[in-house]
Amino acid sequence: MKLFASGRLRSFLLLFTDVLFLALAIFLVFFIYKKCGALYEMPIIFRTWPIFLLLIMFNIIGRLYCGNLLYPGMALNPVEELRRLTLSCIGSFLVFMAILTLTRGNLSFSRVALSISALAGALLLPVGRIILRYILWKLQIAKIPALIMGDGNLVSPVIEKIREDNFCILEIKGSCCGMPMAKDIPDFAPDEFLDFARKERINYLIFCNSGNEYSRDIDRYLPDFLHVLVVNQTSRFPVLWSYPVSFYRYFSFEISNRLLRKGILLQKRILEIILAVIGLILAFIPGLILALLVKLSSHGPVFYRAKRLGKNGVPIEVLKFRTMNKNADRQLEKMLAENPDLKQQWEKNFKLDNDPRITPVGRFLRRTSLDELPQFWNVIKGEMALIGPRPIVQKEVAYYGDDYKIFSSVKPGITGLWQVSGRSDVDYEDRVALDVFYVNNWSIWMDYYIFLATINAVLFRRGAR
Repeated sequence: MKLFASGRLRSFLLLFTDVLFLALAIFLVFFIYKKCGALYEMPIIFRTWPIFLLLIMFNIIGRLYCGNLLYPGMALNPVEELRRLTLSCIGSFLVFMAILTLTRGNLSFSRVALSISALAGALLLPVGRIILRYILWKLQIAKIPALIMGDGNLVSPVIEKIREDNFCILEIKGSCCGMPMAKDIPDFAPDEFLDFARKERINYLIFCNSGNEYSRDIDRYLPDFLHVLVVNQTSRFPVLWSYPVSFYRYFSFEISNRLLRKGILLQKRILEIILAVIGLILAFIPGLILALLVKLSSHGPVFYRAKRLGKNGVPIEVLKFRTMNKNADRQLEKMLAENPDLKQQWEKNFKLDNDPRITPVGRFLRRTSLDELPQFWNVIKGEMALIGPRPIVQKEVAYYGDDYKIFSSVKPGITGLWQVSGRSDVDYEDRVALDVFYVNNWSIWMDYYIFLATINAVLFRRGAR
């Protein structure tokens, strides 16, 4: 059906999901608060209906329904969507409470319940969208049919990313690259390309430009497509720090370097200390149990101090629960000397698949990432951040090349963009690109996004080995 091949269906499903999960948040908070002794009747939640209208209005203004409900385009970057959705949710409650104050309707409502509902909604709305997108991705419905053209060397990885990403709303129906980019995607000559677009009523074009200059070829296709997404070869550009500006008649953009804003960095540091202290308190009892398991399962100390490079290349010792046998470093040297295949694997990824040095308890700790709990202490000491690029050893610096200066300009983190993007399933080249992208696009909201994605990665053990 044409409806299920349209991005409009996704826009309305996102709207429905937002309303559903906001209603769930309000109901749960009011129900629990009443059970704790609050004096109101549950039907009062029906009087919160203006919040839903405000949320929908703010979301439409904030382009949270793929640009437009009726004419959707490419969705926002996940980090920007999370920021706008959070602000939209909290803003809806603030406006509602302001209305109650002006109309004296606040006497019927609990401000505490409304405030907690706002926070609960801000947490649940992104979860609802993640669930919906995963379902739509599995069913392969509610997508915008699109065509793709340009440099085949860039078109091929773009198609692969689109198919792997359940966040993406696009579905490639044809290409114009001079040769087929995939077995199930037909490739057309330029004239046939436009005829196919008109026949199938496809109004979305992805133009892959491997150069750094504006391509005149784009002008030829602009009159025939409602949306044209221009994809550039550059993957390290600070997209989230920049915005387009009209500088005379030239295409221009301005970049705002957040890493030089001391106020924002201070906020990050204060928040990290608070969360690290809370983390250590919550992990104290589980940590004692894990420490006992490590000690009883194999000979050696409970903790392992891994020598790594910190900010600006300063050596640090990263604290972990020990997951390997005693004298694992000497055992590794012997294994690599005797097995060329293992040596090649180690030199490529600095880790081994099915490493025999890992203890049974250590394997569990690694799969659940619980071996990294002691690193909260590194955060409090100021050697690490909660979120940032993973710390590396000296030998890995060569893999970063000229990008190492960018990579080392921030503190390494307990979790980061690489871990939530597949972890062990991501090759080293992509890992470097992800680390550099994080540094070049860092914000408090990106840290928040990675924090939520880390919970998902740990629960489903994505990419863990």
